[in-house]
Amino acid sequence: MNASHTSVLVCALSLAVASPAQAWGSIGHRITGTIAQQLLTPAASEQVKALIPDADFAQLSTWMDEHKLELKRRLPGSDQWHYQDEPACDGLAEAVCPDGNCAGHQIGVYRKVLADQNASRAARAEALTFLIHLVGDIHQPLHTADNHDRGGNEVKVRQEKRGHYAASLHALWDTELVELVVGDAAIGSWSADAMAAFDSHFSEWRAGDVADWIAASNQLARNDVYQPLPEFACGQLPREAEKISISYLENGQQIVREELVKAGVRIAEVVNEALK
Repeated sequence: MNASHTSVLVCALSLAVASPAQAWGSIGHRITGTIAQQLLTPAASEQVKALIPDADFAQLSTWMDEHKLELKRRLPGSDQWHYQDEPACDGLAEAVCPDGNCAGHQIGVYRKVLADQNASRAARAEALTFLIHLVGDIHQPLHTADNHDRGGNEVKVRQEKRGHYAASLHALWDTELVELVVGDAAIGSWSADAMAAFDSHFSEWRAGDVADWIAASNQLARNDVYQPLPEFACGQLPREAEKISISYLENGQQIVREELVKAGVRIAEVVNEALK
């Protein structure tokens, strides 16, 4: 990568920091980025500043979503890096990571790029941006499980007492539960409160590797996302919209709150290890 290309890419990432974020669908990522940046070691923070001046992990966390089509043209298959289709039931066959195009594989690839002091500044800056997003993604349970329904994207839902239909089960977990959890709180203050509530778990959450983290997220999808649905059946789409109970929403909010903090802790762990 030549110097001109390096300057262009780093400038683009810096502009992403300064530009307004898209609120819809980005709240969860912005929280994980906010938490992760606060948990960087001093050594990692200095290297991050050298790669992307004025880097803001909250803003960088949504960059892959905002540039998905552009990335797909430049990096074919990158639209599949946001998830890993582990089966939602034993016995289901899934194309888990076709041609290496899945979250777990690509986190490994870009962790090595970030750690490589001989790689170009542009390549390492891009790797950092990808890791902030992808490590966050694997903590949304439906990014690590599939019931032949595109990770819940083909499952319509109806919420008890609210009466409206969400876009899908996936959208419920991607955005609606996050919005219920966060409410009107500012992302910074919500993140600080959540970190204080879970700080005794940080050492436990740093343990294991990416495969372990994906397996744990898949278990959440099996036990707390799919199994409680009234019409759930392994390998089959429900005939009508799934009725989402109040208790399901309450349990979902508890899971989302913990997973957001856990994702931030693990983003920081990956970046700190790569830049130590």
